[in-house]
Formats: sequence, C-alpha cells, structure tokens
Amino acid sequence: FENALQVVLGERERRALVRAPTGDIQAYEFYLRGRHYFGQTRRKSLEYAIGMFERAIAADPEFALAYAGLADCASALAMFYPPGEAELARADTASQRALALAPDLAEAHSARGFALWMHKRPDDAAAEFEAAVRLDPKQFEARYFHARLCFQRGEMDQAARLFEEAAAVREDYQARFFAAQSYAVLGRAAEAEAAYRRACQVAEDHLSLNPDDPRAFTMCAVALCRTGQPEKGLECAQRAVAVDPEDAGVCYNVACVYALEGKVDEAIGCLEEAFRHGFGNREWIAQDPDLESLRGEPRFAALLSPP
Repeated sequence: FENALQVVLGERERRALVRAPTGDIQAYEFYLRGRHYFGQTRRKSLEYAIGMFERAIAADPEFALAYAGLADCASALAMFYPPGEAELARADTASQRALALAPDLAEAHSARGFALWMHKRPDDAAAEFEAAVRLDPKQFEARYFHARLCFQRGEMDQAARLFEEAAAVREDYQARFFAAQSYAVLGRAAEAEAAYRRACQVAEDHLSLNPDDPRAFTMCAVALCRTGQPEKGLECAQRAVAVDPEDAGVCYNVACVYALEGKVDEAIGCLEEAFRHGFGNREWIAQDPDLESLRGEPRFAALLSPP
C-alpha cells in the first residue's frame, strides 16, 4: 500500500503511516489524496481535497487527521478568496472536531490555528501554532502558516525565521520561496538571492514529480526572474497559465512575474484577472515585494480598495 502511493507521500505522510491514525485503509487513502491536492493550493485542487477528506470522514467518523485536513482546506479557501460564511464555518467546526477527537494531535492544533487566523484572531492562532510545534517538533504546517501570518502582518524577521524552520522540517518550495521574499522585504539582498536560488532548485525538483502543478511553475518563474534569468522565468509563467489559466492564484503569481520584469500593463491585467476569478487577499498584496513596480499605478491602487 505504501509503495503504491510513494509518489505523493511527503515526510508528514510517512510519519503518519507509522502512527496508524485510522484502522480503515480506505479512509487513510482518501486522506493522503486530500493532503496531496491540498498542497497545490489552487481552488480546483482545494475543492477536490475537501471531497477526499469528506470521504475519509464518511469511512471513519472519528478520524481526527481528516477533520484537520478538511479545516485546512476551508481556511485556505478563506485566505485566498473573499471568505464566505460556509468556508469560515467549516474551518471552525472541523478544526474544533479534530481537537475534540485528538487533543494531543499536532495537526489538530495547527488546523485550529489556521482557522482562528481566518476568523481574525491572530494572537490565538499563533498560540495554537506554537502548541502544535511543542507537540510535534517536526510539524511543518504550523510553522508555515504561522510564518504566512507574520508575513501578512509585516513581521518579516519572524516570518523569515519560521519559513526557514518549516523548510528545515520539510524541503518545500513554497517555504523556501517565501523565506526569500521575507529577506527581500527586509533588504537582505545576498540572503534573498541565495534563498531564491534554493527555492528555484526545490521547485524544479518538485516539478519533476508533479509536472501539472502550476503554482510551482509560478514560484519557480519568480525565483528565476529574481536571480537574473527572466527569459526562463517568463517561460515558466506561460507553462503555469497553460495548465490552469483561470485559477486566481496562478493569475496573481504570473502578475508578479510581469511586475518584476517591468511589464506594468500585463501585470495589472493579470491582477485584474485574478480578482475576476475570486482572488481577495489584499493584505498579502500590500506586503508583496514582487509588486513594487505597480504601487504608483492608479489601476493597482483601485484593486487594493475594499470592494
């Protein structure tokens, strides 16, 4: 069974296999598939992952990890898109259920922290993320989402540290990439360039096994542009669009590539397309260093205005 799924298993899933979190093999297979698609962070992949976690819960109604996964997906949808009451309620209910079933489960505390962040309770969220790491020093998600929370609040030193810690736990292209962005905001140019080069390498390794992951293509594209390889960066961005041209996150990240290369009209056009497809995280845009070339543009300012 483990061999059949080895392509999609990361360190988190391999450790979970040892813990035997459910006696139902089918439930666990649904869970693993859900986690795999959760990692792609596209609307389509998140919605598919929700279906997998729901099937895992149907097979084993006391499967705490599946509730944590369901909560993470709902929180991710709320983070990237204008949060609807359904997503916020699902994140809240599922994360509380995970904790009720397994109070000492690190993933449950991490999921609760993510849900609390989306409910605009950042201090409570940080406490849950820290509790998750105390329970499991190899917890990736708690560090990663805590780092994103810090980045969004402008706490770049802490964000950089947490992204680096997350990447040390699991070699993840997103953690590597956002560590680089944090250094860029802090003006630590040499560290930023080295981190972007590492992020590019990790993303390319990921794409060799997951050639249909447009998010990885877009982050690789930005890293290439940041390290003096704009032609390869633009090519990567185009490959991302070819996979999923209507995903809001893909459109947003391609806008970042264009902005870095001074293609202002193309960048703002992609951002407008991202908002048309549902992107809504204006707080992140306010901190994103890739968009600096757009900040004096009236069309860009209009996008930052609340709807």
